[in-house]
Amino acid sequence: MQIAEIPYFEDSSCYYETVRHLKWPVFLDSSYQGDKPKSPIARFDIIAAEPFIRCVSDATGVYVEDQSGRKKVEKFPLELLKEIMAKYTLTNESLPFMGGAIGYLSYDLKSTSKKHPLIPKMIMGVYDWAVVVDHLNSKSWLIKNDFDGGLGLSWESLQSLFVKEPVGDKQIFSIDGDIKESLNISSYNDKFSKVASYIREGDCYQVNLSQKFNVSTRGDSWVFYKKFRGLNKSPYMAYLAYDDFEIMSGSPEQFIQSRNRAVITRPIKGTRARNSDPVCDKNNLEELSMSLKDKAENLMIVDLLRNDLAINCELGSIKVEKLFSVESYPNVHHLVSSITATLKKDSNNFELLNDAFPGGSITGAPKSRAIEIIDELEEHSREIYCGSIVYFSFNQMMDSNIAIRSMVHKNNTLHFYSGGGLTVDSIAASEYQEIKDKALN
Repeated sequence: MQIAEIPYFEDSSCYYETVRHLKWPVFLDSSYQGDKPKSPIARFDIIAAEPFIRCVSDATGVYVEDQSGRKKVEKFPLELLKEIMAKYTLTNESLPFMGGAIGYLSYDLKSTSKKHPLIPKMIMGVYDWAVVVDHLNSKSWLIKNDFDGGLGLSWESLQSLFVKEPVGDKQIFSIDGDIKESLNISSYNDKFSKVASYIREGDCYQVNLSQKFNVSTRGDSWVFYKKFRGLNKSPYMAYLAYDDFEIMSGSPEQFIQSRNRAVITRPIKGTRARNSDPVCDKNNLEELSMSLKDKAENLMIVDLLRNDLAINCELGSIKVEKLFSVESYPNVHHLVSSITATLKKDSNNFELLNDAFPGGSITGAPKSRAIEIIDELEEHSREIYCGSIVYFSFNQMMDSNIAIRSMVHKNNTLHFYSGGGLTVDSIAASEYQEIKDKALN
């Protein structure tokens, strides 16, 4: 392994621009740009490209591609990835990512639905090298292993890429037309009524019902993402570019992190729009912090996640560290809780993530029945929405988001979703408005 400090820039997008012409470039983005207090949550950015192994799960099967070619395998996607990553291990724990797998799991990863998705259910690249940016200490590091058999970029060529801040290219991006939504208020009310009926009958306590939006575009989605990250500024953002589409995430929500067997999950349930009037904004925040409905929803998801973690975490180690904490972002206030645990010695990060996926905050409770109702009522595949963008490091560390506020750009169209948790106390008009607030603000 080789590691070297390189020039630090507050805006990490410049590192990504250096390598975005390479295959499968990825940018895990805390959105720190020098204009907010440094935070342990929004601390690290990761940039990588040219994976030496590529794993894809789509409608035709699961595939792995490396220097020897592409082959189909009869394995569940995360089981395949676990076997691949077991061949490459490091003990260096100086940084949370020392090379490894980066990619996404779509919400539909485990689904047997016949809906036609726009993108594969999973794409994961295994990256021999990466740039890791530590905003808390204002340092950037270039890391390279030699797991690629010497067939990838050399250490010298990588170093030459990052000796100075690049000049951004002058691309354009524009929205071409009006945003189209999959449900009008009448259609939403029909689906809301079905969920309400299931809740009354005792089938479930909460269901996250969403709808799809799309709009035609022109130009380079990277230009859009740079503007988006400037407005959104959330700690779990990402930009992933693949052969014929790009994924953009503005997520504020951590799904599961695992470092040295210390596990944390931070579910979000409860949202209010920000207001440019400070008095109104404070009122919205206080309303959220005192909302019994939002607290009830949040508590249900906390209990669900505690049960999910219990599958792979030590008995007695699961603790609710924070309950009903309000966090404010540029466009919304969120109600957030925090749960910690210790990973069992005979478990691993792949099983931990798989057994909790998809996240409870974006399905409902009980989880299995909520997923069935979602599949029945939602007409489109969720794609990346409510899935997860994740890394698995060679040093056995892992972190992931819940891919809310996330989009797919493909064939000059931007596809995105928004949703909200429905309970016995929900009001259709309010829930419909919350969906639009989250989608369009």
